[in-house]
Amino acid sequence: MARQGFNGPAPKRAEERRRRNAAVDLTVTPKTYENIAAREDNFDPSWHPAAQLLYRGFSDSPVSLYFEPSDWATLRIVIESASASLLRYEDRVSLDMVGSVIKGLEEFLATEATRRRLRIETEPQPCADWHEPEEYWHPLATAWYESLQRSGQAVFYQASDVAFAYFMAEVITRYLGAGLKMSGRLLDVILKGCTLLLATEASRRIARMELTKIESRNIDAEITALMEEYAAAV
Repeated sequence: MARQGFNGPAPKRAEERRRRNAAVDLTVTPKTYENIAAREDNFDPSWHPAAQLLYRGFSDSPVSLYFEPSDWATLRIVIESASASLLRYEDRVSLDMVGSVIKGLEEFLATEATRRRLRIETEPQPCADWHEPEEYWHPLATAWYESLQRSGQAVFYQASDVAFAYFMAEVITRYLGAGLKMSGRLLDVILKGCTLLLATEASRRIARMELTKIESRNIDAEITALMEEYAAAV
């Protein structure tokens, strides 16, 4: 019952009050490779090759050591959706589905950009195994895919990054194949994928990644030659 002269509900007794910001002790079971053995049980060979590569990519990436059974179960839903979007048509993809798949893959730390945003550090490692480009890919999609392998940020790629790049090359192929009917909204989704792979200088700066440029030229000699040329002209 409310007190006289007091607006609002009656205050709780001291024993009924509960701190909502109290510290909570949380015990997490250490991850071992046995914890992620169930990933193989969820693999579906009927998936589109790009979807199969995505699932394998997560299995082979160090980030999977953080995964719980719920992660693998949820990831399977995303992979199933990715496969369906690619198998439904041979020459095009659903804009909404591709955008949703990319957003879903971010939840599983698929790319270096996402890992950096969430402050998950990965050490540079030997280049991951890259799947060969498909012969039917659009030449621009193939060139883009191969350019990632030669770029400096590739040393931070895990298997999931490479699989994501393969998936995006498949999407780019179908996008470019539309010719004059290309969708600007789908281009936005593709550029989002490029950003997640740190394919542009802007995306690398946002992720605070600096790639050291190694010059093969003799800079000192060139400066000296320019100074001598200038002195001779004066």
